[in-house]
Amino acid sequence: MTAPPPVTVLLVDDDPLVRQQVRLVLSLEDGIEVIGEASTGQAALEQVALLDPDVTLMDVSMPVMSGIDAAKALRARSSRTAVIALTAMDADDVVVAMLEAGALGFVPKEYAGEDLATAVVRVARGEGYVSPYCQPALFRLLTMPRGGAAKDEAVRRLGGLSPRERAVADLVATGARTVDIARALHVSESTVKTQLESIRAKLDVSSREEIAVLVERARDDSQGMT
Repeated sequence: MTAPPPVTVLLVDDDPLVRQQVRLVLSLEDGIEVIGEASTGQAALEQVALLDPDVTLMDVSMPVMSGIDAAKALRARSSRTAVIALTAMDADDVVVAMLEAGALGFVPKEYAGEDLATAVVRVARGEGYVSPYCQPALFRLLTMPRGGAAKDEAVRRLGGLSPRERAVADLVATGARTVDIARALHVSESTVKTQLESIRAKLDVSSREEIAVLVERARDDSQGMT
C-alpha cells in the first residue's frame, strides 16, 4: 500500500534558532516535511505563493509584517495553506487576533515540542487545534467585548498613552524591533525600552503582541477583528 504524501510545512519566524528547533522537532515525525522557511510576514506570503505548503507555522511578532497581518493577507488571497500561530505568549488578545485573522491552530513556542506535530496533522486535515496550554485563554474569549465594543475598549486604553508612547506602540504593531523604533524616533534604545515598560504598565499587558493587537483593534475592527 502506497504511503500518503507527507504534510508539507513552511516555517515562519524571525529567529533562526527557533526555526532550527522547530525543524528538528518536526523532522522526528513521519508524514511531515518542512519545505521552506521565512523570517518576515512579507517573505511568508512570497514563500506560500512559491511552495504552496499544506501548513504554515506563523510567528505572531515579526518585523516588516506581523503574523497577524500575514495571516489576514493569506486569507484575503484565498490561500489553501492552513495557518498555525506560533508564539512565545498565550495572551487572550493574541489568541483571538490570530484566530480571527484566519489561523486554525495556536501553539506556544515553549510547549511546541509537546504538541506541535499533532497540531500540524490536525490542521492539515482541516480541523482546528489549540494547545491545551492556551485553552483557558480561549474560554475567556467567550466573555470578551465584541465588535464595536472591542474597538472602543482598545481606543480607551490607548488613550492613556502619551503621544510618544503611542508612537512607540504604533511602531510595535508593525513588528519593528527596539533598534528600529529607536532609529525611527531618533532616541536611544534604552529610552525605547523604558517607554515600552511604561506602555505595558498603562495598558496592563505583558507582551509586544498584546500591544500590537490593541493598536490594530483601535485602528480598524472591520477586517476580521470583530
